[in-house]
Amino acid sequence: MKAYLLAATVALLAATAPQAQAQSRRAAQTPPPPPAGMAAPMNTPAPPPATNGQLDYRNPAADPLIPVEADKRKPVTDDLQATVVELLELYHESKQCHWNLRGPLYLPLHEQLQDNADAYLKYADILAERVLQVGNPVDGRTAVVAATANLGEFPGGYLSDKQVLILMTERITAVARRVRQRIDHLSKVDEVTSNQLQELSYELDKHVWKFRVHMQ
Repeated sequence: MKAYLLAATVALLAATAPQAQAQSRRAAQTPPPPPAGMAAPMNTPAPPPATNGQLDYRNPAADPLIPVEADKRKPVTDDLQATVVELLELYHESKQCHWNLRGPLYLPLHEQLQDNADAYLKYADILAERVLQVGNPVDGRTAVVAATANLGEFPGGYLSDKQVLILMTERITAVARRVRQRIDHLSKVDEVTSNQLQELSYELDKHVWKFRVHMQ
């Protein structure tokens, strides 16, 4: 009889154990109630709607978080905007040469032009984002690039390797000189932006050097 009761008890415990474990897990996952007098957080998935029924994220307290003083934002924006459009123009010209290149130096120039184009896009993106960081929009539309890059008209059709060397070296050198002037200007306005342009200046000097050595 004792053996029967013991076996029945063991069977009952085995049957109820999973249910007890599940209840324990649920209890552990349920956050404790807030202390008396303290409201529980809403934890809403989105900000509450404005009175007009539309979501309104506008917070004037965010404006002072712009890292550059108000009187310095325009000169920073002007210099970076000019540099961004020049880099976008150099990108398009590098791809034009990359596609239409002819001559004995085709392979090394073809590859170098692609590397240069990638670098121009990289720095255009970095500098464009810096304009947004200082609180202004940037304009990279094709019409704006064509009107404001000030690098002269670029020839169409096939391009010889010698022609590409001359064209691209002249254009990159022109942009490099302008960037150096902006470095000097912005060093007195915002050192962070000036430092970003210094990195670009080094890259442009390297591009000029890699083309120049073919002509020396």
